[in-house]
Amino acid sequence: KQWYQRRVAITAGISHVFWPNLRNEEVTIYKPLQDYLAGEYQAAYSELKRSRTLEWKLNLGFVELDLEFEERTLSFTVSPVQATIILCFEESEKCHADTISNTVGLSLSQTRKKLAFWVTNGVLKETSKDMFELEKEVKESGGMVVEEMDSAMVKIEQVREEELEGYTNFVMGLINQSGQITVDRVHKMLSLLLSDSVAGQLTQEEVKNFLDKKVKQKLLAFTGGVYKKPK
Repeated sequence: KQWYQRRVAITAGISHVFWPNLRNEEVTIYKPLQDYLAGEYQAAYSELKRSRTLEWKLNLGFVELDLEFEERTLSFTVSPVQATIILCFEESEKCHADTISNTVGLSLSQTRKKLAFWVTNGVLKETSKDMFELEKEVKESGGMVVEEMDSAMVKIEQVREEELEGYTNFVMGLINQSGQITVDRVHKMLSLLLSDSVAGQLTQEEVKNFLDKKVKQKLLAFTGGVYKKPK
């Protein structure tokens, strides 16, 4: 409520043309903030940049949060999802993990991992299976606690792996035509087809790992240094 009155939100606008692939995770954040971004902020941006639209990455960024208790205030820097989780206890001192999971849009197992952060830092305690409650006696943290957050960027290795998977049928077609194929041959063919950002760094080792994965999946067989259809 206090946040909503002060509108303390700083955003970063980035173009998909000049920015690397970002992690995309469908989540729901603190409702007053999400409503403000999708409403007032979006409308103001549309007036300023009529030809452009905004696509919010609500799983990214960070929140500087002060939690006020009876005897002390604890400061945290956390992800928007983590902030939303602790704000689920704003109206009630107790909350079930399943309720929180539905609120933020994460799986129950992911939600439990997020809740563990607040338990570890002495803000919450688990009173029974998946039931969490605010600690009544909160200890001094000794300064701002900063959550270790995942990188916002998708690693280029992950991008290559995903793009390689999309060419499984192409590779299988090559093998059907020739009966067998080498890593070197697959590497040369894929380097011609993959996007520049991916092909430029594609190594034979990565191609070999891709083909070996297909062997484990029993889609290919490897004998005498070549890959072929299994018998």
